[in-house]
Amino acid sequence: MWYRILIRLKKPSNTLWAMPTIGAAVAIIFAFMAFLGTFYLPPQLLPDIKRDLLQSLLDIITSSMLAVITFSLSIMVSAFASASANATPRATELIMADDDTRLTIASFISAFIYAVIARVALGLEYYGQNGRFILFVSTATVLVYLIYTLIKWVHTLSHLGRLGNTLDKIYKATSKAMNNYSINPNLGACWRPNDKKPDFILNSKDTGCLTHINLSHLYNLSKKLEFKIFINTRPGDYIIKGDEVAFLYFDEVVNQNTQEIEKICAQIYETIVIDTQRSFEQDPRFGFIVLSEVAQKALSPAINDPGTAFSVLNLIARLLLEDYDLQDKDRDYTYDRIGIKDINVSDFITQSVDAIARDGALNVEVALRVQKTLFAIYKNSKNKILKETSKTQAKNAMDRSLSVLLSDFDKTRLKEKYIKFFE
Repeated sequence: MWYRILIRLKKPSNTLWAMPTIGAAVAIIFAFMAFLGTFYLPPQLLPDIKRDLLQSLLDIITSSMLAVITFSLSIMVSAFASASANATPRATELIMADDDTRLTIASFISAFIYAVIARVALGLEYYGQNGRFILFVSTATVLVYLIYTLIKWVHTLSHLGRLGNTLDKIYKATSKAMNNYSINPNLGACWRPNDKKPDFILNSKDTGCLTHINLSHLYNLSKKLEFKIFINTRPGDYIIKGDEVAFLYFDEVVNQNTQEIEKICAQIYETIVIDTQRSFEQDPRFGFIVLSEVAQKALSPAINDPGTAFSVLNLIARLLLEDYDLQDKDRDYTYDRIGIKDINVSDFITQSVDAIARDGALNVEVALRVQKTLFAIYKNSKNKILKETSKTQAKNAMDRSLSVLLSDFDKTRLKEKYIKFFE
């Protein structure tokens, strides 16, 4: 249960309450420091700041932050709606996870809380000359930070929710997942079962997408409880209640009717997270699907934007041909008591390019770009499965376009392009 809670705590919304809490704590600390300065510093040591000046500054911060927060939240909602409408709803999570946006909103809320607490502390009239100066310094520091934050926020607003920015975020999230996959194709699980029949089969209790597997905790369980396990699914796979999720092989013969096995299975089940939505972290295929969805929407008759489809095809080719950072590949990531189903490498192409080729079959420019993209993968990829899949997909894409194109000239161009690249 703790692992599932931890995964949910990683969601973007938690920054919006964590930082204001820190801001409130800092405000109390500054107010307390100013209070101590009044009594423990020599009288009139620091410059005299009038109480009305401090009160005016704090009132300005309080009132302006309320307006800025309201405006910023409306901008965020508009950006989420824009990303969902122009790109794909699956990209909204990445927009919500934008660090600059979260930090800015949280900073505004923190500044508002600081101003309220400082205003209340000032109204208690505990501060002398030294205390008011310390409070003035802290308020001036907050103002300088707010000015800096507002300048960054203006820059963020200039591209927040725009299609190009959304594509960039999808690309970066997918690239990170692909880099992790290149280092650990099987998430560090290296054990393979023999032909022995499993001692117990773990069935799913939920229906949804497998999003995370806590292999580290699962490995510790396998050593402690003396079993080996083969996970019969991958993050991103759709699981139906009752599906066979994992096979258990105990080190010693056990009674399968004992309550101990049920307790073991309950602990194992807590190491996996099944949710309604897929995530990017352990599922590199998901990024390709999201990119493909953006291109499919762009190719719809209502939008008719083949340029976006070209951009997506470029990103897909870059992702599949990129030289990922393998400096950690020699590190010991192996879990020698855990096995996991291999990922189907061909999915990187079939689950992304195939849909684009289908929706762009009537557009000869899109069909030609699909051929060029697949040839780039076929020519430059070091993975044999990707090379074979790209060639097969190119033939399927050509046949699909030839069946719907009306112009013989376009058909001839497409055939010649395929023959040039693949024959």
